Amino acid sequence: MKNTFSTKTILSEFSQEADISQRQIKKNGIIISFLFIDCLADKNYISQSIISPIVEASNIKNIDEIKNLLSASNIHQIYQVNEGINYILDGMVLIFIENSSSALAISVAGYNTRGIIEPPTSQVTKGPREGFVEDLNTNLSMIRRKIKSPNLSIKNIIIGEETKTKIAVVYLKNLANKDLLKQLITQLKNINIDGVLDSYYIESFLEQGKLSFLKRVGNSEKPDVVASRILEGRISIFVDGSPIVLTVPYLLIEDLQSPEDYYSVPARATSLRLLRILGLTLGFLLPGIYVALQSFHYKVLPLNFLVTLLSSIQGISFPPLIEILFVLFLFDILAEASARMPRILGMALSIVGAIVLGETSVNAGIISPPSIVVVAISSIMLFIVPDQVPQVSLLRTIFTIIGGIAGFYGLLMCFIMLTTYLISADGYGVPILAPYAPSIKQDKQDALIKRPITTAHKPPKSLKTKENLHE
Repeated sequence: MKNTFSTKTILSEFSQEADISQRQIKKNGIIISFLFIDCLADKNYISQSIISPIVEASNIKNIDEIKNLLSASNIHQIYQVNEGINYILDGMVLIFIENSSSALAISVAGYNTRGIIEPPTSQVTKGPREGFVEDLNTNLSMIRRKIKSPNLSIKNIIIGEETKTKIAVVYLKNLANKDLLKQLITQLKNINIDGVLDSYYIESFLEQGKLSFLKRVGNSEKPDVVASRILEGRISIFVDGSPIVLTVPYLLIEDLQSPEDYYSVPARATSLRLLRILGLTLGFLLPGIYVALQSFHYKVLPLNFLVTLLSSIQGISFPPLIEILFVLFLFDILAEASARMPRILGMALSIVGAIVLGETSVNAGIISPPSIVVVAISSIMLFIVPDQVPQVSLLRTIFTIIGGIAGFYGLLMCFIMLTTYLISADGYGVPILAPYAPSIKQDKQDALIKRPITTAHKPPKSLKTKENLHE
């Protein structure tokens, strides 16, 4: 493509049905053109603050004189036609003199964005209540307000052949690991995809490799959480159009921590973290333990409880394993249906479906009351750590099948294998079970046991930041 700016050349790159607005002004023998997309630009601002000063000017000969006339703070002078097309697609107005070698791009965004509200997945009773939105600049401004440091760096990348989605890599240059940063940016630039509509598209590419089962990338909707991770030396990835911000490296302990832990007394935060790990562990083990007890190890149960259990399962047509898998299937179906139906109908479906289906299935002898109780408790426990629900739900099914086939011995072997796998796993060179495997005393100040914030003075050693690498 020729690097000469002309309306005909630029419009030839767009579809004939594209909503490109154009305006031309003739002054002193030259033609000044304005190109922008209707639905992305503020037409009143363009008319009053850009076109009017140019029309009222008495003598304009080149693009530099036009630049001096305008009072806009965000003016880019460009020399590549392809760059100008990208600026138009980004919601800017492109100003150029026909058949000239340079042009001006000015931000004139006029589209509406969602207001800043508390994210529905991270509600707290104490602490900041703002959450990220779908606008990249708004999200970056929230981080800028929290980290007023000249070391805060932002690397911009464009991904997506068709969507041209803006990606911002945000980090503290005095803390972030240089090798990790280089590796991450290389991975992002090598992503070959037609469109990026959410940060999870990016997460899928970053998690490819040996850690296909475990999470390799952290995520959050809260600015205070992302800011704290950046201050620890992590690198964050903002995607335009998504309220979810990704962070690397990722540690498993992150999902056992809540933003509210940092706004309450350490003893309370510690008890809640221990409760979360206990609930998460029981959440995927409980159905397997129940099936193993009922199928192989019923003699270890207290006699009174065993009599009650036997009377409850009397007349059930299916073996324990099939029964529990059927109840898990019903719970998953109810959860999927309630999540995708209108909110009011979804709540009604959850309540009526659970009561009617549960009561009818018990009366028909398909499932027993203890099975419903076990699966219900297990499902509630899983959502204590919502970010781990997809992975742990799969583990629950695997452990249930193992418990029904091999009993406690199978569960024990499977648990040992899982623990060994977690200990050996790492993400971007950082062990995901740190600071416990390997054991790092300094980082345990903010792990399962929460120490007072007055004791935390250095970034976690687990993350291999610049400061820790030079110690």
